[in-house]
Amino acid sequence: MKIITRLLLLILICTGCSSSKIIPSLWQSQEFKTQTFDRILVYASTEDKELQRRFENKMAKLFAEKDITALKMNALFPEIEYKENHTQDEINEFVTRCKSKNIDKVLLASQKSKNIDTVNAKTLHNYMNSLEPLNLTSQRKDENDLTYDKKVIITYNIEAAVYDLSISSEDRPIASTALKATNPKSLNQLEDHFLNAIKKLFKDK
Repeated sequence: MKIITRLLLLILICTGCSSSKIIPSLWQSQEFKTQTFDRILVYASTEDKELQRRFENKMAKLFAEKDITALKMNALFPEIEYKENHTQDEINEFVTRCKSKNIDKVLLASQKSKNIDTVNAKTLHNYMNSLEPLNLTSQRKDENDLTYDKKVIITYNIEAAVYDLSISSEDRPIASTALKATNPKSLNQLEDHFLNAIKKLFKDK
């Protein structure tokens, strides 16, 4: 009986630990699979200029390893400012400027969402307080008097999408890779995971 009790306590304590989780997804169209890439414009869409430069530099280095010339948005179009929403006219002008520089492939990396939730933690304290006690009387413990341990869950959804500007009839990506990261250990680690996901997307190029 003591062994069972100890095992139960160990399980409860372990499940209370807040663990990070990263779920990747990858999609490639048939057009992407059959195309060769000589050059590509890489754009880290963020209002953080330092993050933009750092991430675009890392992407450029990644593509150089595959003999693909990566043009960096911060260097080629430094005057284009980050916006949450660009007008269609602004997008059309950007496409026109890319084509004038003989650029027809663009990789756009962005954070799609960031969600912060506060939930009851899976701690021993919470489990013990949520268990119904043995009660042989008519009295019942008021659950409103209970206090529960809380934990914060932060979920990032980030995506890198590849566009072919030569396909004028479709304003859709030809490939994409995404990460759903819950409570990442660090933003630097998340950045490395994201770069690896982009590398996997182009592994056959």
